[in-house]
Amino acid sequence: MGRRKTPETREEMQAEIDYTENKIWQLHNQETALTAAYSKEERRVRTRRLCTETGILEHYVPELKTMDERNTSDFIRLIACSEVAKKFLRMRGLCSERMERRIA
Repeated sequence: MGRRKTPETREEMQAEIDYTENKIWQLHNQETALTAAYSKEERRVRTRRLCTETGILEHYVPELKTMDERNTSDFIRLIACSEVAKKFLRMRGLCSERMERRIA
């Protein structure tokens, strides 16, 4: 792609300004569309992960299907805070600093 000719007259300069402003507007719209598409894909991936993980959890604990949110939250907190769960996370290097602080 060759370089654009340097404008010499007022009209050419104004045309170059208009061209550049239009290009900026197009790039801004392209950025907005890409940002929206990225966010949509992130939500899709998260939703799939949550559905998969919930399905696995319900497979092993079918009673979760009939529990309300509060009981489900309490049950999962009990599981996550158990010594077996903490040991499992530590052994696999999955224990975050936040979890370590809660464990201590």
